[in-house]
Amino acid sequence: MIVRRWAAWLLFATVVCAWAEMLAGDADRGRVRFRSLGCIACHSVDGVGGGYAPDLAKRIGRESTPASMAAGLWNRSPFMWRMIRARRLVLPDLEAQDFADLYAYFYSARFFDRAPDASRGRQVFFEKQCGGCHVPGSSAAQPPAPEAFPPLPDAIVLLERMWSACGDMSEHLARKRVRWPELTSQQAADLAAWLSELSARKLLAGELPAASSQPGEKLFQQKGCHGCHSGANAFSGRFSGRTLLDFAVAMWNHAPAMRKRPALDYGEMRQLAAWLWMLQIPETKGDIARGAASFTQKGCTACHQRALTGAPRLTARRWDAFTLMAHLWRQATDMHKKLGESHQSWPVLNASQVADLLAFLNRPPTPRSY
Repeated sequence: MIVRRWAAWLLFATVVCAWAEMLAGDADRGRVRFRSLGCIACHSVDGVGGGYAPDLAKRIGRESTPASMAAGLWNRSPFMWRMIRARRLVLPDLEAQDFADLYAYFYSARFFDRAPDASRGRQVFFEKQCGGCHVPGSSAAQPPAPEAFPPLPDAIVLLERMWSACGDMSEHLARKRVRWPELTSQQAADLAAWLSELSARKLLAGELPAASSQPGEKLFQQKGCHGCHSGANAFSGRFSGRTLLDFAVAMWNHAPAMRKRPALDYGEMRQLAAWLWMLQIPETKGDIARGAASFTQKGCTACHQRALTGAPRLTARRWDAFTLMAHLWRQATDMHKKLGESHQSWPVLNASQVADLLAFLNRPPTPRSY
């Protein structure tokens, strides 16, 4: 019996550790997803897009949290679904990762650099003395001429490729007595735009390898970054208003000072940057007791704790704000219908109440649960 109980608690501890990881959103993916999903038909971001619904960049700022976005989506849900039905729109499937990416896009939209400019990128190439090794028009295989570079999807991929060549670049720069070419986020974006313009072809489907899906926090541990960036040098709480590209550029600029530069596979710099980006987002800490009270007061128990209603039980899974939004997205139509049939009004939530409800749903189970 004692062994079983300890095994149960060990299983619980493992689950809690797995649940503790928060999805890291990607602003670039969010921007693409925002358009491909058709959200831009109604919503705008910084004035670009439809005018039927609020400008989302104006509602997401430094003080906004994923819980704030979840509360906003929840409270506007009845209006949104009435509009969707009236316009006969077909809703796409959305997962928690989609909402994490959209949140990253909305949050970062107010802090983006100027749009990349290829002519400025050409200036950066020569100002940073890149042309000393990557000679335009050269037929030499190594180092390649800028026009021989493979097509680039974005600036972060450029920085990742440069990172992979750090060792050779350091040797070349030392021989030529040239300083390490530090970049700003704008310069990196401009340089990527110029190199992309030079390429005579576009990326072909399947040309890039599958991007890493390893969570950034795990990569941070596996690559040994925590050995230096811990304690007084930890990143948490040190940044605000940065974009993913800002973090990728900071990694590049810091490369010469690193005692050991870890090798990065395709997509891993983006995953690391996305996790570091998430560290700057202030998150409301929920309270289990208040969440339990809200769960009852808001009428959640009327459906989610009665088997005959058909509503799913909300325990035994990991909940965060993005998972809540994905669940609402899939279930909202049925929820609105059932509340209407029972003559109940849609419950209104604020960010603190969302955080409390999430804490309640994620409460530790008792040993008897196993």
